[in-house]
Formats: sequence, C-alpha cells, structure tokens
Amino acid sequence: MSKEVLVIGGSGDIGSSIATLFSDNCIVKSTSRDELDLSSDKSIKSFLSLNKKKFDHVIFCAASNNLCSFKDANYSEIEQSIKVNLLSITEILHELIKRNFINTEGSIVIISSLYAHFGRTKRFPYSVSKHALLGLVKNLAIELSPKKIRINSVSPGFINTKLTRKNLSSEEIKKIEEYIPSGSIGNPIDIANVVYFLCNKSSNYINGQDIVVDGGFSCGGFMGVE
Repeated sequence: MSKEVLVIGGSGDIGSSIATLFSDNCIVKSTSRDELDLSSDKSIKSFLSLNKKKFDHVIFCAASNNLCSFKDANYSEIEQSIKVNLLSITEILHELIKRNFINTEGSIVIISSLYAHFGRTKRFPYSVSKHALLGLVKNLAIELSPKKIRINSVSPGFINTKLTRKNLSSEEIKKIEEYIPSGSIGNPIDIANVVYFLCNKSSNYINGQDIVVDGGFSCGGFMGVE
C-alpha cells in the first residue's frame, strides 16, 4: 500500500521538489498558502477540521523569512515569524497526534535553517524561531517514542530558490560560493533527497536530530558572511 505524505508548504521551491520526489511511490497531499495560511488561526483550524486522512510522513517546508534586525523590528513582525515558523507547526502536530492522524512508525521532518545554529544581523525573528524549532524536535523525539513516530529536522545552507534570490544579490551569492567547499550553492533536490532518506526505513535509528545540508559552508564558521 502506498504511503500517505503531507507536505505543508509544497508550493515553494524546496517543498515542490520534496512533493515531486515522494510522488513517485507515495500519495502526496501538498498544501499551498492559499489552502493553508500558517499566519492565520482561522486557516489552520479550517485545514485541521477538514482533514480526515492519516499520514505516514508529515513534512513542514513553509517559513517566514523577512529580513529584520532586532533594533528595527516591530512586535508584529517578530510575532508573525514565530507564529509561522514555530507555533503553527506546534498546533498542527498537536492536533494530528491527538487525533492519531500520524501512523505508527511514521515520521515527521521539519525544514529548518543554518540560522537555527547561527545568528546574524537582520535575521532576528527568523533565527529565534528556527532555534526554537530545534527544541521542539528534541522534545518530541522523546514524547512521540511510545507511538514509534520519529521526528528530525533538515537545516539547508544557501539553496538556489526564489527566496534566496530575493534576499541576496548575484554578487552576494558569488561571494558566498567562495566559502562553500562544494563550490556552489545547493539545489532544492539536495534537500529533498535528505528528507526522503529521513522518511524511509534506512534511517530508522535517526531520531531527534538536525541534519545540516550546506555543502560544507558552516565548517568555516560562516566566515563573516551576512
């Protein structure tokens, strides 16, 4: 029987790559922002009330990443980032688990970021929310163990997506690539392949971990790059 997979944020570059990879041998439910707006309590509650499926794998790809320093941020921007990147995930997982909508021996994978490990100027709300996600992953790895559900996160480095191109100029990307041992920024499929691995039986002893996928970039300690 085909596995049932939920990809939240499946319309983005990384999310769509994940959904496409899983669709080869799984039944994939992929959400866009129009269907599930993680900044809206009403949208989240509507999605949860309408869902009647049980899933084998749940993958979170959606995120809010507006450049903003602590000094310049207003409270609503901080609240928005934490809502989308942390609280919405918490609410959805709480409901799915409470209703037994994640199958035994299922898995959860959350797309995190290098900013879950590092801080930088203009990344305050994003970095804080991603750091908190690591705590969620570690605690749920313990609490979900009686249900035999694994949870892990994947922290991409610089990946060739529309969001990366929005936040960084071509010159900035070229500068960053000089510090990546693998020689270039990654592609969405590089992240999708790791997510796929974390959802199959080959990874059944990996739990509560964050896998960094950055071409070796963080080995140099970010090298002062913004």
